[in-house]
Amino acid sequence: MLLTIGLDLPRMTLYLIKLSQLKMKNTIDPESIRQELQQYESRLISFRKTVHENPEVGFNTRGTLACIKSILEQFGISGLDTETSPGSGFLLIEGNRPGATVALRADIDALPIEEKSECEWASKNGNAHSCGHDGHQTWLIAAIIYLVKHRDFPGRILCIFQADEENVAGAQSVIDSGVFQKYGVKEIYGAHNEPSLDVGTIAFKAGPTMAACDLFSIRVVGVGTHGARPNFGKDPLPVATEIYNALQSLVSRTLDPLKSAVVSVCSFNTEGSRAYNIISDSVKMIGTVRTFDESIRDTIEEELTRRSQGIAAAYGIKAETVYEHRVSAVNNDPELTKEAKKAADRCFGAQNVIELAEPYMISEDFSSYQKVLPGCFFFIGVKDAEHKEALHSPYFDFNDKVLIPAGAFFSYLALELSLIHISEPTRRS
Repeated sequence: MLLTIGLDLPRMTLYLIKLSQLKMKNTIDPESIRQELQQYESRLISFRKTVHENPEVGFNTRGTLACIKSILEQFGISGLDTETSPGSGFLLIEGNRPGATVALRADIDALPIEEKSECEWASKNGNAHSCGHDGHQTWLIAAIIYLVKHRDFPGRILCIFQADEENVAGAQSVIDSGVFQKYGVKEIYGAHNEPSLDVGTIAFKAGPTMAACDLFSIRVVGVGTHGARPNFGKDPLPVATEIYNALQSLVSRTLDPLKSAVVSVCSFNTEGSRAYNIISDSVKMIGTVRTFDESIRDTIEEELTRRSQGIAAAYGIKAETVYEHRVSAVNNDPELTKEAKKAADRCFGAQNVIELAEPYMISEDFSSYQKVLPGCFFFIGVKDAEHKEALHSPYFDFNDKVLIPAGAFFSYLALELSLIHISEPTRRS
């Protein structure tokens, strides 16, 4: 019978395998995932609030990792690796048959700011989860709970709890640990809560999605003197002011009008004496630059240095400039973004899936992963009547209403991806 339809045995075997995979793919029901996770909502919210109340910054996330390990063990899940990369944790979920390894990432660090929210679980240690990373780690835990209980998928899922995103050093630390090579990770996905988007929505953008982040400092060095005798010194303050004004036109008078960038001086201070009658011998400015194009990034660095040093030299003093490339732009792989958006259509409803017209000027060290792996980073809405504060506001608190939908989406996305890798391996080579 096999030969009469024109297929040899190996080809028929492959056909039957793909048919079986397709059937399995069609049986993945996002709503059933959500319903199953719903029973754990109160425990997940309790965990989130505990982490919120005890925020940790940078790589100093030992307590946070201990909380993650504890709740996973409550669900019978062991194996959290907290040794491979400083401050970060990894959990590998094995499917029931061979396949590709896909990574899911959540950041876990907080901000060094005083929380001013009045919620019962507010931090009192001088740090605050004002960027929602307490929620990010919780929705990844929700996905882990489901995926561990449902291992009928090919391949492996590497779940990453990453430290030090706010200082944009944590992702590179994970890369340097060799964990991607160890598990043969093919691609990576992550998300951020977004207070400008309504609860129940999710947003994607292919290509440049979040800006590169650079830092700069300009120290203008003159000669201090008595305020009554400015001619005896070389006042750095008017020179620094002129440099400041020159930077305001750097973008508009240097770049192509169709290209975008932001140059912001965020602090401007004299150094040394603060007395009313002393002209300081130096002034320091610090700030940030946001771009999407590497060539523009280089142009701004060159122009900022040239303008600062040139203006200072015209006054017979000097300007010391430091320019630091911190993190590149998040640049989403078009094919991965297309697949993630398809999964979101099923999980959130197509009417609630947004295609962003413009990228965000904020930055994310997820971009470091995208230099070594294809990746997709997206945004989950959290805005409602009770949650309107901006990210990094001392009044910000995460919206727990999104924990289950987000956890269900990450679960569904991981399962879909595992099947795509098997059914269409050439697309992932």
